[in-house]
Amino acid sequence: MESMKDNTNGQWIILSGLVISLILIGLATLANQAVIAGYHSSNAALEFPKESIRELNSHTRDNARIIKDLTLHINSTSNDTVPFIYEGLFKNYSEQIEGLYALHGETADLTLVSVNSTNGTVNTSDIDMIFVNITYFDGNTYYSSRPEIIEVNE
Repeated sequence: MESMKDNTNGQWIILSGLVISLILIGLATLANQAVIAGYHSSNAALEFPKESIRELNSHTRDNARIIKDLTLHINSTSNDTVPFIYEGLFKNYSEQIEGLYALHGETADLTLVSVNSTNGTVNTSDIDMIFVNITYFDGNTYYSSRPEIIEVNE
């Protein structure tokens, strides 16, 4: 019986098994946290509406040029001034964009600030640039460009 008290070989085996199991549990926890952190960081990058904001700006620029062409065409057959016609067409476009974005649960607001020309008289000449306030909100991300300067000459 006395010889069994002095034999410590079994204690070293148990102690080494305990240390190895704790190391494995720690490594498994770290690996699990790395996977979860990678998932959340990549998911956060996907939630940012970069493409929606870029599309809103791009469509506004393209349609501002189209509205300018329509304004000059309507002005040739109408007694209304160029800024009045442009403001009416742009307001109609803004209302349509607001409705389209509202269908997706987002808010897009386009407000025409001013219509400018290089020679100062917009009533009889061509439109050079417009100033537009663009705001976008999807519940998480708020974007505002005040004023966005759009050159409508091609």
